[in-house]
Amino acid sequence: MKKFYVFLAALITAVSFASMASAAINSNLPSSIPGKADAADRYMDKGVAFTQKGDYAGALKAFDKVIELYPNFAPAHYNKGIALSALGKDAQAVKEYDKAILLDPQDPKPYNNKGSALGRLGRIREALISFERAIQLEPKYANAYYNMYVALKSLGRKQEAQAALEMAQKLEPGVGGK
Repeated sequence: MKKFYVFLAALITAVSFASMASAAINSNLPSSIPGKADAADRYMDKGVAFTQKGDYAGALKAFDKVIELYPNFAPAHYNKGIALSALGKDAQAVKEYDKAILLDPQDPKPYNNKGSALGRLGRIREALISFERAIQLEPKYANAYYNMYVALKSLGRKQEAQAALEMAQKLEPGVGGK
């Protein structure tokens, strides 16, 4: 059984990191304090650039700086979660995704990435809840359907898994490397 979870974690990780590196986002920061927003923008840009290069430790430091300046900026927490997951710190990543969700509950990406992190932690049923919420928010979210497929398959729910896979591939042919 342990080998199965190692395989499942590797599969979810491969799918997740492929989409996460390209999904790192940079949104405009509030500009209430002159200079502060400029500094945060620079750190956010650096964090996204580090993420795209695969330098997740550098990205983590940059996103921490943004959060220091703007603790309620959801995209910084989301991107910090990506960096933490890439560094194998999924439990910490879940906490960052939760912060991003609390700050912006209508963004489906943190739910999807939280589900991937939960899956790697072996918390498959919780992961499904996150994938379902991501899909509720964005019904055409192919990666969330694919991640749901992986989770359902691991639970032996073959028919539901197949339906999720078909929907993912209908929305985005080739999703999941298929």
